[in-house]
Amino acid sequence: MAIRLASLILFLGTATFGVAQCPNVHVFGARETTASPGFGTAASVVSSIESAFPGSTAEAINYPACGGQASCGDVSYAQSVIDGVAAVANQVNAFNSECPNTVLVLVGYSQGGQIMDDAYCGGGDLNEGLTSTAIPISAAAQKKIAAAIFMGDPRHIAGLSYNVGSCEASGFAPRPAGFQCPFAANIQSYCDATDPYCCNGDDLNTHLGYAVEYGAAALTFVKNKVNAMLGSSGSTGTGTGTGTGTGTGTGTGTGAGTVAEFGQCGGTGWTGGTVCVSPFTCQELNSFFWQCL
Repeated sequence: MAIRLASLILFLGTATFGVAQCPNVHVFGARETTASPGFGTAASVVSSIESAFPGSTAEAINYPACGGQASCGDVSYAQSVIDGVAAVANQVNAFNSECPNTVLVLVGYSQGGQIMDDAYCGGGDLNEGLTSTAIPISAAAQKKIAAAIFMGDPRHIAGLSYNVGSCEASGFAPRPAGFQCPFAANIQSYCDATDPYCCNGDDLNTHLGYAVEYGAAALTFVKNKVNAMLGSSGSTGTGTGTGTGTGTGTGTGTGAGTVAEFGQCGGTGWTGGTVCVSPFTCQELNSFFWQCL
């Protein structure tokens, strides 16, 4: 009897220890094509989120990140995406099973954005041969994802509510017309017109520059979403990081009506609303895009 009691105490102690090791916030990052294993160009975004939430953790999605190059094993782009979507689902679901109360954040860059998009929003990806339209991330894990950041996502199409940037065209692996992600309110997808992968431009530097250009805006979005979920779940963690974005102008548009938080409020050619709902102000991210922050 004494041995059984001691074993029970040891088991309970181990279980409590395991729960105690779960962070308030955990970030998943997926790198771009041919980047070395890790977070790739998204590293600074992932790092800023970790810094904003002391004690948070992060892990890179383990997938080929390839487009047929010998340097990444000659894996085709399509197969790399299929493997990547499965990897996102497996890693997110596994972590959520171990730490069901942890708030989750997804960050994906280029092909990494595509696999995060496919895994979180579902709908399949016929461009790459992914025929299942189901969302592979479990229902339990879906409820704990507070924010998703896609940068240079080839699945970009114009008109989505979570688009940020000047692109009004489609990427090379676009979503079908009329697509709507069921978690649109939790997403920001960054893409500018001169990007050759998420849009139809011809400037590679644009594609590689989102972490710098939009890093502060992405962090602000993530902090607000994560803090809202932490608050609703009774957790005590709060974001402490600060963005580096500047500008408090009102944009160049002339449209009427107030703009919600994170909505576009100005920029070259903008004709929509320019006044943000209180307490947010219209801030310049670049000449094409001003956002209520």
